Amino acid sequence: MGIIFHGVLNPHFADWPHLYFYVAAAWLAPFRLLGLVSDQASGYLGVRVLDALIGSLTVLLVFEFGRRAYGWLAGFFGAAALAVAFLHVRDSHFGTLDIPLSLACVAAMYIAYRTLPLRGLRPLLINGITLGVAASLKYNGALVFAGIAAAQTLRARAECIRWPRLLARLALIGVVGVVTLILTSPFLVLDPGMTQHGIGYIFTHLGRATAPAIGWVRLSVALWFGIDPALVLLAVIGVGYAAWRRQPADWIILTFLLVYFLLIGAGGSVFLRYADPMIPLLLLLGGRALAALVQLTAAGRGRRLALAAAFVLIAVAPLVHDVRYDLLIAQTDTRTLAFDWLAQHVPPGGRAAVPYMACPAHDQAMVDSGEHSHGATTPYIASFLDSRLETQYTIRELTRDDLQLTSLDSFRNEGISYVVVGYETPGTGCGTVSPLEQALRAQGPPLASFSPTNGCPDSVFDPIDTYYVPLAGYGGWVRPGPQIRIYRLGA
Repeated sequence: MGIIFHGVLNPHFADWPHLYFYVAAAWLAPFRLLGLVSDQASGYLGVRVLDALIGSLTVLLVFEFGRRAYGWLAGFFGAAALAVAFLHVRDSHFGTLDIPLSLACVAAMYIAYRTLPLRGLRPLLINGITLGVAASLKYNGALVFAGIAAAQTLRARAECIRWPRLLARLALIGVVGVVTLILTSPFLVLDPGMTQHGIGYIFTHLGRATAPAIGWVRLSVALWFGIDPALVLLAVIGVGYAAWRRQPADWIILTFLLVYFLLIGAGGSVFLRYADPMIPLLLLLGGRALAALVQLTAAGRGRRLALAAAFVLIAVAPLVHDVRYDLLIAQTDTRTLAFDWLAQHVPPGGRAAVPYMACPAHDQAMVDSGEHSHGATTPYIASFLDSRLETQYTIRELTRDDLQLTSLDSFRNEGISYVVVGYETPGTGCGTVSPLEQALRAQGPPLASFSPTNGCPDSVFDPIDTYYVPLAGYGGWVRPGPQIRIYRLGA
């Protein structure tokens, strides 16, 4: 977003489309004029606030969708469940694309449902625009076309329209979607080399198996720990109930969920947060099934008890999960502690070997390399680097291959005085010690050590997301971050 403030509209980055770059820049613009946004940190905080608002708006939209499609109580239960669903709450803390995409997916399904009875060209254009907006937030947003197609199929059956005309309608929606994508992310077309590089990276990422389980299993794990077992059970019942009732909204939602799960789950590297767009609609169906169950109870006191029991089922366990997470991330991260230690102990002009993913710091040379900024060579585009920019001392990146070294001579030859050891795979730091760290320990204990835990708790992580806070298992955790140990390299 910072580069847009400087008048450069091309983000020079196509791993994602560009709409949210522009939305976030527009959101930050008035705060920048007021002096509230002056650097990358304050800008990122502003985008985090925007994501929190978008996450809250998604809760309201789920209520509205449920109210229109299934009744007030179904909307209330679905929205209440989403308001405490862990992954939705967690990812609404951060300036990522998954929560805006979730809102776009719910909005696309809602609009597909609301435009069912409408005739003429206007509803087709509206559905095409929602398709384009979702795809312009993140490429997988294009999968909302499945739900839109289901709605148009229902409409064609009601009007006794033949397949050629239905296909023509879907083609028009698709064309409008592509035009909307181009208008909202124009440099995908104006800079084809950038786009080819970005999309090529995505397919390489999805095709490379970096997780121990296939994508469908990982999405299931994400739902189990991401919305908590009680809500998972509720969602499964909701899906089954929707498949039985087969109302128009059921067809639309189930089609999108099925296509999204099958196609995203086919990837070899599926982050657990990829489940975010499914969660609001799953919980809407779950809320609808719970509402139907409550409505079967007797009136009066029995109904009030059923409502209270339903609310306890929805809220208590997920809310406890949310609170434990929020209390943990409020503590100082180990990377911040390590950065502050290095700032106090590494002399000006010194040199340190620091890992990228688990690092407390990076320098301009790491940005200029383009390796971790996906081709971006400015600090504005590369500002999502996981740490703070260091200017007092220089940094040599400590790679995964370096962790296998048994000799320290190459570090000495580069003039490195300090070696920071942290591991890319999230965990408590209680696993095996790398050959490099064994060699470092042979010459003396670490100068400083920063641990996120007391002991080695049994915690659940997304092993490929380098997100150093567990999804579940908070016992023994005292702060977020990876295990970090800092060694002084002897002569």
